[in-house]
Amino acid sequence: MKNITEREARAILSERGHKNIVTFTFPKGDVKEAHEHPFDSDIVIVSGSIKIVVADKEYNLAPADEFQLGAGIKHSEFMGEDGVTVVAAIPETTKQ
Repeated sequence: MKNITEREARAILSERGHKNIVTFTFPKGDVKEAHEHPFDSDIVIVSGSIKIVVADKEYNLAPADEFQLGAGIKHSEFMGEDGVTVVAAIPETTKQ
């Protein structure tokens, strides 16, 4: 398994031109039922794991994995056994 620091994850997103970069941590077993965001999503996994389901496709993400999702795409999120910490780029007008 790869390791990545929060600082390295922030650098990756910053290099893509993102300015508002935040860190989110979700507990083990947490589930975010089907939802969508009104903005593009760009994340880097720092620790733990997460399964993101889009339509009938599953993405199992671990540290150092990156994931992008377009605005308005419905998806579900399932946190792994150790929870998950992600660094995410979000629009500057979005409330956390």
